[in-house]
Parts: sequence; C-alpha cells; structure tokens
Amino acid sequence: MKLYRNRKERAEWMVQQFNPAFEKANSVLDAGCDRKHLKRCLSDRINYVGIDISGTPDIYFDLDKKEKLPFGDNSFDLVVCIDVLEHLENIHFIFDELVRVSNKYVLLTLPNPLSGVFSYFLGKKYSGNFEKQKKFGKYMKFYGLSLEKPKDRHRWFFSTEEAVDFIKYRIKDKNFKIEKILYTIDFQKGFKKTLKVILCGFNRERLLNLFNGTTWFLIREKRCKSL
Repeated sequence: MKLYRNRKERAEWMVQQFNPAFEKANSVLDAGCDRKHLKRCLSDRINYVGIDISGTPDIYFDLDKKEKLPFGDNSFDLVVCIDVLEHLENIHFIFDELVRVSNKYVLLTLPNPLSGVFSYFLGKKYSGNFEKQKKFGKYMKFYGLSLEKPKDRHRWFFSTEEAVDFIKYRIKDKNFKIEKILYTIDFQKGFKKTLKVILCGFNRERLLNLFNGTTWFLIREKRCKSL
C-alpha cells in the first residue's frame, strides 16, 4: 500500500481509500482542518466546513477545550478528524462530540505510539525541529524529553489494540458501528523484516502493535447501509 508523505497527499489518499463514504456525503465537517487540503479533493456539491485553532479554517475552534462543537446533532453526513485526537487532553469528550454531530459516518485516525518506541530501541533517529536535537541524536518524537519546548506533542500513549478497544467502547452505547479499519503497516524489507516477524512469534496483535503506524477508523450510523 503506497502511503502519503505530507498533508496534501494524505487528503488525496484518504478520499481514494474511503471514496464510498465521500461519494455518499453531501456535507463534511473537517475537525482539525489545518489549511483545508481535504476541501480541494472534494466535489463542489459537498458542503464543507473546516474547524481548527490554526491554519485557514472556516471556523476557529479550540478542540482541546471541553466545549461542545458549534453544531447541532446530526449536522453532517461525514465527520473527519485526522491526526488530531491524540493531541487533545479531552479526547473522550471530543470523540463523543464528533459522533453527536454526524448523521452517517465518522472517519478518524489514532496513531500507534508503541511502534515509535520499538523504532527507538532499534536505533531509528527522528528528525527534529531544532538543530540541537539533530546534533545530539535520537529522541522520541511527540514523547521524548526534547531539549527545547516543542510546539506540539501527543497527550496519550497507547498501542494499536488499545486504539481499537477505545473506539469499540466509545460507540458501544451509541447508534454507531465500525464499518472499516485500515492499518498502515511499515514493515522493513529483507532480513530485518523476517527476523522481526520470527521474534514476534507470528502473533497478529503483537505485529500490529510493533509495526502499525496509523490506524484509520470509519464508523457509521447503524441505520445507514454498509458501504
């Protein structure tokens, strides 16, 4: 599976991978829209609204404050929230809000920080925003004790299994179900790949915890037909 390298490519990849959901949507809420790359990938017929605290949103809104989204129940056919929830202290509250304002689908992602730890111990170096970081070597992106205060960081540390359990639990008492889960696996090629698989004992969950990058979830309102 060819993955994206930047936010523009991510938006294009997202629409391609989850095209049926976008095709059935007349309205889209992009929560954490940044510069609205997603809007450029959508048909003009779709009513698009982007919210964020930075970038070029239609509505400036701080998702990290425990405030209801400024929309009524069931306001959008598709609610999108990509690479955002892990940055929020009030992740549980905002997740419930995303579901509240959707009347059909919610498309969201959760990272797999555990894979970062695995890469860290294997000696992978993360490129930093500061020259001092690069000079002194590796550190945990979003988690390590950076030499200078970072502009942003993740608030939660969890595995792929926990991410899946979180989604299942949060929608348990809501009228939604998981339509699709997409894993972005980053296996290394050749001998290292084979060695890692052997060491993991071929356990699927363990492999996902070690190698999966970002997990994509598409959940749908139960009354909607499966895509």
